[in-house]
Amino acid sequence: MKIVLVVLLPFLILQSCGSSSSEKIEDEQLSSFMLGGIYFFNGYGGTNAVADMMIDAGYTTDKELVGGYKEILEFPFETSQASGIKSVFKSMWNISNKEQLLESINDLKTREHTYKAWDYARIVNNANMGYACGFLTKEEVKKITLEILPLARKKFKNWDDYFTDFNKGRIDWNSEDKDSETYEKIANTITKYDHSIYKILPLNTDKE
Repeated sequence: MKIVLVVLLPFLILQSCGSSSSEKIEDEQLSSFMLGGIYFFNGYGGTNAVADMMIDAGYTTDKELVGGYKEILEFPFETSQASGIKSVFKSMWNISNKEQLLESINDLKTREHTYKAWDYARIVNNANMGYACGFLTKEEVKKITLEILPLARKKFKNWDDYFTDFNKGRIDWNSEDKDSETYEKIANTITKYDHSIYKILPLNTDKE
């Protein structure tokens, strides 16, 4: 099955709160949405575009950056995009309703597959699309993503391993896909640029 992110995500105007904190920050909800972050980064125009959003907002502290990333990574699709999302679900996944969406999510979650990051990222992406098109509530999306987070933590040491596995899975799915280079570039840079949320919230604090 081929997934296509056809919806351009809105550029959010972020405002700095001007606070600072040196304390350790944890955010399980944001971390769970970060599992699908490569799709959301692609929708916003790539790693550089997302980095510029944080720079333009004036975010410098970890606390400010976490707040900014919550705005763009949690529920990134607009409900106004419902029609387009339903079309994608139907044409690419043969999904027409909530029950079929939940069935496909469970299949991705439980199936034996070499590249599980590929599955986990699609679960989070599809759950968020499901909210935007009216198939799922926000609480249902949160529950789904939070259930995937410990599975990813158990299987992958860190975010680099996770996105390397994702990219291998995508290539295995279709090495000739026109977006392969774009996703590979994001996979290779999403954890490495200045102020990356993937540096602030590691996948496994005890394995880093």
